[in-house]
Amino acid sequence: MKNKLLNSIYNLLIITDYLLISIFFFYFLKIKYKFVNNITFKISTWKNEDIFITHYKVYFLLLIIWGLLANKNDYYKKLTFKGIKSYLNQILFFSLIVFAVSGIKEEPLFSNELTFRFLTSFFVTSILIRLVIFFFYKFILKKGYITSNICVFGVNKNTEVFINTLNSNHFVGSNFKGLILKKNNDKYIYPTFELKSIEDNLDNFFKIQKINTVYISQMSDLGDDCINNFISYCQQNHIEFYLIPNSKYGEIAKLEIDYLDTLPILKVRMFPLDLHKNQILKVILDKFFGFLFCLLFLSWLFPIISLLILIDSKGPILFIQKRNGLNGKEFGCLKFRTMRKTSTNSIIETKRNDTRVTKIGKFLRKTSLDEIPQFLNVLKGDMSIVGPRPHMIVQDTYYKEIIKKYYLRHYVKPGITGLAQVRGYRGAIDSNLDMEKRITADAFYVRNWSIILDIKIILQTVLLMFKGDDNAI
Repeated sequence: MKNKLLNSIYNLLIITDYLLISIFFFYFLKIKYKFVNNITFKISTWKNEDIFITHYKVYFLLLIIWGLLANKNDYYKKLTFKGIKSYLNQILFFSLIVFAVSGIKEEPLFSNELTFRFLTSFFVTSILIRLVIFFFYKFILKKGYITSNICVFGVNKNTEVFINTLNSNHFVGSNFKGLILKKNNDKYIYPTFELKSIEDNLDNFFKIQKINTVYISQMSDLGDDCINNFISYCQQNHIEFYLIPNSKYGEIAKLEIDYLDTLPILKVRMFPLDLHKNQILKVILDKFFGFLFCLLFLSWLFPIISLLILIDSKGPILFIQKRNGLNGKEFGCLKFRTMRKTSTNSIIETKRNDTRVTKIGKFLRKTSLDEIPQFLNVLKGDMSIVGPRPHMIVQDTYYKEIIKKYYLRHYVKPGITGLAQVRGYRGAIDSNLDMEKRITADAFYVRNWSIILDIKIILQTVLLMFKGDDNAI
């Protein structure tokens, strides 16, 4: 019953959004085509049919784009506030497309001001309607007007946790009717039901309790044959069923179904950047900001810093060092040279008051300007703007044996800046604890990556460049 209501709500939201796009689209076009009548000297506008004939192609294009984006972002699959990420993605990409479409036409669809007013009016109204529906939905669930009668079939490692979560106040509208067991057990404080056979007593239990949703514990004590027979029973009686896994998959971001011929296989996505859409998003961010930085800053900073390095000390302008990147693959990491040329620069890390560091090198390190040639690494594809900082290969070899989470940092491309750096975990490594703090921050970044997190780290890095970082050596 609850799922049917949700489907009806999603359909209502789809219809509402398409109506709102249509209403605001033509409303702001009528504003655009306002004019003063030369005969009556009154303000008039184009006729509705003339506006439609002129702009119907763009109108239908925007409706199709909205639908495609909504499908891609799962915009109508989450009613709760947990779907905020899909809302932001929908708003961002639809807005970009509307501005682009408006500018591509020979005569602009809207002025920038009208485009902004159209998008703001649409999104504000759409979100307000969604909020009203959301709170109405929560209200009728709390009052018990709509409920799903649920039972759990069998027991595995996660069953008890699942039932306790289901019975908590967070899941209103779910009416737990009992746990189906091979044999009754007094240790459970919630209702249990002893299974004799599906035909003898289970069918009667389902009819009396009006069960419409079942959660089946995988690898339970009931056995595979019993579970398979029960799945057939659910399918024949149109009862929704879900599987409770036997493992916790604590670090999995997403499980996807793939197929080997007709055999379904679960594909494990461990981290956010394992997902293709996130990889594409991060590459676009890297290339856009990388190209912009090279064009606006590196183009004139490079010759100035190069000249200062040459005046300060003898040697090459750039220091190219082998580092481990994505999946442990080696690449040549670019930096402005900040040390006098010695045979130990590639194998001995920088220490406090290191005598190898030049005068201009101290300034470049303090302001992180020594790292900016790595924007060329970003454009090449070896690095990202944000990510775990690439360590020396000798450090990778040493610390991967000591710190268990060390391997996680190679699941993503190394970055020019990273979470560890903006938290102050940089500079000299005086103990294993110093490195462990960096790796903990890197592991958090890999497990919790988002575009918002990347932008936050970039902004914090810019502030540190102007303020100066006391930990930089």
